[in-house]
Amino acid sequence: LVYAVALAAGAGLLQYAGQEPEYVSLLPAAAGAALLVPAALRLMPRGTYRAARGLPAVVLLRGLAAGGFVVAESFVPLMLVSQRGLSVTMAGLALAAGGLTWALGSFTQSRQRLGPYRVRLARAGMVLVTGAVAYAPVALAPAVPVWTLAAAMAVGCYGMGLVISSTSVLLLQLSAPEEAGRNSAALQMSDSLSNVVLLAVTGAAFALCGGGAVRVGADGSTAAATEGRPLPFVAVYAVAALVCAVGAGVAGRLRERER
Repeated sequence: LVYAVALAAGAGLLQYAGQEPEYVSLLPAAAGAALLVPAALRLMPRGTYRAARGLPAVVLLRGLAAGGFVVAESFVPLMLVSQRGLSVTMAGLALAAGGLTWALGSFTQSRQRLGPYRVRLARAGMVLVTGAVAYAPVALAPAVPVWTLAAAMAVGCYGMGLVISSTSVLLLQLSAPEEAGRNSAALQMSDSLSNVVLLAVTGAAFALCGGGAVRVGADGSTAAATEGRPLPFVAVYAVAALVCAVGAGVAGRLRERER
């Protein structure tokens, strides 16, 4: 319980520090890291953060996939509104197909005849996710049709359906019956923790590149200062794509080494 509280407090402090990337934010960031790191090492399976083969790699992959893709997807509506001039409604609709393709990916990996290939499915899913996230900043160019970004995100969601469901099944296959509950909790913590940490990191990068500013017009109206400034989004997607690429590498370590 103590480690769980420390983990939650550390994650909260990191997220708070990421909102205002100034020198004064270094204190809560350092305190958050001091709480979060030892708690995470204690609560996760041994070897998780060095991508040890088998169960630890499964838990790590879950966090990398969830954190990298969710961070990327969360910035898509803002990018489409501020950079491509879409309405909020249309920007949201650009992600609408993702729910369907995510479900389709989950359904695909559940087919009984594909059971022996679950590790390959997880790896293929991470390749799709990485490609989708890496494509996102391409849509900043005015000449690139917006629908291509919507299609890329739909493909990424299909990959997430493969990865998320496959990691859940693999975790149970690799866990002893008496450890299934603890390991399942670690899988969910990896998912949630990576979201918080990566949102804090990318949020700080976004703000440092000028994405958090607000421009006040002569008539008193306000608008995001990111209009016409793609650099903040490029920074976010660079971090997210790197995380997903690491996940694609970790996906090759899901199977325990044969003795």
